[in-house]
Amino acid sequence: MTFPLTENQMKIVRHIDGALLVIAGPGSGKTRVLTERITNLLTLGKKRVLALTFSNKAAEEISERIEQNLDEEKHDDVLVGTVHSFCLDVVMNRGNLIGLPNGLVIFESDVDKLEIMKRVINENPEFRNRIFHTNGKSNILKTYLRQISEYKQNFIMPEVLLDSDNDNEVEFAKIYESYNNMMLSQRALDFDDILFYAYRIFNERPQIAKSYTRLYKYIFIDEAQDLNEAQYKVIRALCKDFENIMMVGDPAQSIYGFNGSNSDFMTNDFIRDFKPTEFRLVENFRSTRRIIDAAKKIHPNVDSNAVYPLEGELSVHMFRDEKDEALWIVKEINKLIVDGSKWIENQISYENIAIIARNRYVLSKVKEILMLNNIPVNQGAVSRSVESESIAIKIFEAGLRVIINPYDNVHFNQILGLIKYKDKINTSNDSSYLDLLLNLDVKNIDNGHINIFNAVNKAWGILLEDEENFSKALKIIVEYLVKQEILDEELDENEQYLIQKDIEMWKEHWQKYCSQSVAGQRSLSHFRNQVSLGKTQTHDNSGISLLTVHMSKGLEYDIVFLIGLNEGTFPDYRAKSHKELKEELNNMFVALTRARRVCYITYPQTKIMPWGDSRYQSPSNFISKIGF
Repeated sequence: MTFPLTENQMKIVRHIDGALLVIAGPGSGKTRVLTERITNLLTLGKKRVLALTFSNKAAEEISERIEQNLDEEKHDDVLVGTVHSFCLDVVMNRGNLIGLPNGLVIFESDVDKLEIMKRVINENPEFRNRIFHTNGKSNILKTYLRQISEYKQNFIMPEVLLDSDNDNEVEFAKIYESYNNMMLSQRALDFDDILFYAYRIFNERPQIAKSYTRLYKYIFIDEAQDLNEAQYKVIRALCKDFENIMMVGDPAQSIYGFNGSNSDFMTNDFIRDFKPTEFRLVENFRSTRRIIDAAKKIHPNVDSNAVYPLEGELSVHMFRDEKDEALWIVKEINKLIVDGSKWIENQISYENIAIIARNRYVLSKVKEILMLNNIPVNQGAVSRSVESESIAIKIFEAGLRVIINPYDNVHFNQILGLIKYKDKINTSNDSSYLDLLLNLDVKNIDNGHINIFNAVNKAWGILLEDEENFSKALKIIVEYLVKQEILDEELDENEQYLIQKDIEMWKEHWQKYCSQSVAGQRSLSHFRNQVSLGKTQTHDNSGISLLTVHMSKGLEYDIVFLIGLNEGTFPDYRAKSHKELKEELNNMFVALTRARRVCYITYPQTKIMPWGDSRYQSPSNFISKIGF
């Protein structure tokens, strides 16, 4: 059912110039208002619009809605993307203005970043000697990487630490600076660098920020309650002396505090810096009355008024243990599929149902029982990191990085390790690792990997002739390593199976990339960075959705099973401070408001601990808070 715009919604849609802040509760038509305002501006000839959000799925949904509302010739007047994808574009196109090299690629893998840190330590005697006398070398390197990430997220550069009165900070600044230099020598970025360098570009070269705000007359920030300090600083630097910015969000749905997000950037800093016109959307067009009433008990200060004239269903169920809990859920799902629900007019399908838990481990038992009963499931968005399983495709993938970036000796050395290369290769600072890769002596490759390397090498050759022949390159690997009968013992059936599955995965990524790009303008560098940003992931929504609370954000279902509501699980036992406990309330608020019509809350009385003991579990305090 599509409701007509309310008076408040209409005022937002028709707002033309000046900063705008929209506090929008769950089910209040936030995305509709945002997309209809963009449509209205473009229809009035107000070119162009930049809309930023925090997930690729949200960006796709916004794009689809806008394209449905606009004539095709106006589609190019709006750019929708994530904050990271926009900032990466800025860094790739303008990074040279702050001394960054061309052709940068993202190292998203922790393994790659750890390898860079190992080199930093090994190539500096002072650092090496300090680590050598310490136990747990690997853990120390990971701690260094976490510390560098924290400094970058706060835009603290090594030179700032060098001026510190703290000797430890001064010493660490040298490691931090060496890590940055080593990354740039590889023409590489990590995820923190994307925002870090974009901010530097806008801050050190304000004319670049102005060029973007001349290009984009209106800027929209969706889910603004999820902004962290780095993201807000980038937006503020971009929008200096610019007022046509709109932020939309809901402080009660701020659940990413572990990433530094804080709704105060939307409700305090944005108001202070931009003095926006403020609107509140309080009508809930999604959920039935009982679900909204429970959500308001979790957040009594939140205005949310039910529009649906239905009471709906909200109930709590206790079970002896997690197995009984899971068995009841499966039984109830089968009943709903066959008999339906009085609160839902249409036939219920698996896709109308979600099972939500505070963390993914709580979902293990119900997933097991669902699969035993042949009930299809999906687990939401997959990880942004893409990892191949077969040796052949690991080699192929590492070689792609060397083709893209001939300075990349991290992945060149990975290839040498994968093929068990027997000879030492002499390199210098100006070595082309691509030339070295293409001229490796096959006699020095382990016998069991020669055929693999030769097949992959042919695939690389195809890409060197034409970077858009990615599908053809994959086909060559299949022909040489999968389709033909194996006459020796080099590849067993298990490895062939992994190669085939890896190739299917990479085909899907390439096909998604092709759907987002224009033939003749595609490149391996752009493709690989889009993969790293998660923009080529496909979302499988078939079957029942098994989701953590964080994965469920922005989604909605007719029926939600909210499971594992035990004290220490939900709310999480690690939440101690006022801020952390408030975020747990936000998590519960988000979980409840994913349900349109029916919400079942369940919890077990006992759990089997990892060491085998059965332990009594108290029900979550949230259960009594909502009136049960």
